Amino acid sequence: MNYDELKSLVQSSRTTRRFKKDAKVTNEDLKELLEVARLTSSAKNMQPIKYILVTKKEEVLQLAQTAAWAAHFKEWEQSDEERPSAFILMLNDRMIDGYPLFDAGASFTAISLAAKSKGLAVCPMASIDKELCSKLFVIPDNLDVMIGIAVGIGNETIQLVDAKAGDTNYYRLEDETHCVPKRTLDQIIMGEY
Repeated sequence: MNYDELKSLVQSSRTTRRFKKDAKVTNEDLKELLEVARLTSSAKNMQPIKYILVTKKEEVLQLAQTAAWAAHFKEWEQSDEERPSAFILMLNDRMIDGYPLFDAGASFTAISLAAKSKGLAVCPMASIDKELCSKLFVIPDNLDVMIGIAVGIGNETIQLVDAKAGDTNYYRLEDETHCVPKRTLDQIIMGEY
């Protein structure tokens, strides 16, 4: 893979909030994503991140219905027709002395890119209902749910745009294209020495 191919993959690996109804995502699909994630860099190589795979429809529906999907869209709620097909719960093992925020970021990036390469889309959700997770799944006391990752086949058009006047709030156009403002390179480089 060359630089342009990698850049294109990163640009097309966008957070998706609308999924195709009844698309099948299996535990094997999720395991393939985690096979890539487990190979990523880990601070001090401690590997504190663990996962729970959720593909049963009832549990997926409960997680999807209780999550906050798009904080900037006060007038929009995800419909039953737009639900994901699966979730990956990312957990931090507090018994392992690592840097879970670094590891979670590296892991999610790998999951997102692997998903895109398999024709899937993802949405990381810090708003996942952690109490519901504790009721639905067996989670040992030393593990904390960090985020939920919705997985399915994306069903929306997403466009990257330059952030204007520092405004990074995403928005939708009249045709429902989901626009994601990104800071420009000049806005993020603070010096060249």
